[in-house]
Amino acid sequence: MGVMARVGVCGAVGAILVVSLVAASSPAAAQSALLDPLASRVTLTRAGTSDEVTQERIVRSGDTVGTDAAGRALITYPDGSTAQLEESSEITIEFIRTTAGDYLVRMQQTLGRVWYAVSRTVGSGGRYEVRSGALASVIRAGSGSYVAVNGGEATVVATAGSVETSAGGTTVTVPAGSATTVSSPVATPAPPQPAPLVTPTPLPTIPATPLPTIPATPRPTVASVPTRAPSTPRPVVAAATPVPTVAPTATPVRTVTPATTAAASALPTARPTAGPTLVVKTPLPVATSAPTKDIFGPRKDSSGPPVLPPHGPEKK
Repeated sequence: MGVMARVGVCGAVGAILVVSLVAASSPAAAQSALLDPLASRVTLTRAGTSDEVTQERIVRSGDTVGTDAAGRALITYPDGSTAQLEESSEITIEFIRTTAGDYLVRMQQTLGRVWYAVSRTVGSGGRYEVRSGALASVIRAGSGSYVAVNGGEATVVATAGSVETSAGGTTVTVPAGSATTVSSPVATPAPPQPAPLVTPTPLPTIPATPLPTIPATPRPTVASVPTRAPSTPRPVVAAATPVPTVAPTATPVRTVTPATTAAASALPTARPTAGPTLVVKTPLPVATSAPTKDIFGPRKDSSGPPVLPPHGPEKK
């Protein structure tokens, strides 16, 4: 793809984004609501053509929503306000832009009973208005009510906050828990009176879809390691041949004679001491020998007078 072709594609995409942003912020996009069929049968009439509604649809100014004897429907507006149609009911939606920039939502109720709940976030210039014949009921922010239309008679019951009801040039404020009735198009609304206890049909409870159960992944089992190696069967050894027992030969005992014993006992016994061992030496006896005869005469080694050798009688 060439450079010029790429530039052209980028420009086309940018133009589409700009157009979509402008369309989203336009008054026509803001003048819409969400229709949710609660029970069949619900119909949507637009430009003279009626279609059965089986899933959520976008409704705009001029659309008519109706239910049969078993049908119910819920209309939710951008600010959170709602209109719940019960069985055999019908309303036509009309959006009108006010000078303050807010929207006036006008609903023309021609049949049945419809519960209205207006959000507290409605601006000072916006409001929700319900008309039925000559009756006009304005629901204030944070208020709730229901309107029941049966033939030429319309009853307005305030359930929360307050509702202003006008008919025949007269306007009354209906507080919570009170009701007013307009019996004919030319009649004025009756003074507010305690309203009968009526509760709206509860919305269907959508069962929660159970989450799929994911089976737990089994963890790998680690085989236990034996603490000791498995024992190997040992071969069977034949019984050993008994060895003959040899009696030990008696060792002859040496008898020590008394002389030997006495000589042994005569030796001194060295007592063990904590210090160095002293060996006691016994002095050997000194053998005395007889005086040696000297041919020259007696020895002069010893002291004392000389000893003359024996001799015979002196010869004369």
